[in-house]
Amino acid sequence: MKKLTAVLVFILFAGAAFAQKDSLALDENNKYIYYQVVQQPGLAVDTLFNRALYFFKTAYPKSALQLDAVDKDKGTLTGSGSFLVSKKSLLTSHEDGSVTFTMRIDIKDGKYRYWLTDFVFNPYQRNRYNAYESVPGIFIPLEKAEGKIEKKDLTAYLNGVLTSSRKIGDKLKEYMLKVSSLKKNIGVKKISTKDW
Repeated sequence: MKKLTAVLVFILFAGAAFAQKDSLALDENNKYIYYQVVQQPGLAVDTLFNRALYFFKTAYPKSALQLDAVDKDKGTLTGSGSFLVSKKSLLTSHEDGSVTFTMRIDIKDGKYRYWLTDFVFNPYQRNRYNAYESVPGIFIPLEKAEGKIEKKDLTAYLNGVLTSSRKIGDKLKEYMLKVSSLKKNIGVKKISTKDW
């Protein structure tokens, strides 16, 4: 009986440790961060860099994720984007706001890491046409949202941020596994009609 109890406790702690591995955390600047390191053995920096660049250019529309800075020497790409968050009521759910974020990808031989951070919430309200639109001028960093957003709403928004971050990370992993098809810059060939 003691062994069975010990095994159950171990499984519960192992499950909790696994759940914490893939969740939002606070970084050294006390900002929420979704951070992952992915091993891709056998792939060179250039290959992974081109695939990450292809991800930023084609995976999402520019309104959802856009490339802001590229440093090929350091192997970093930085972008910014946004997604919608909502909370569920008894029968329906609607967009309660949008969350903007920054995304960074660092690349080395055989591995890369990415993180999403700087989450800022912009609430939505109904306009006179009964459609939801953003409230101008109200931008709340999620780390400083306590007291500005109700606790249950903040929990729902953080769950939405985690779900959306996972989806973006999963899509990045898909793109990092397949060959990118960025158009290569082929110079224009000149033909002389004088010599033939």
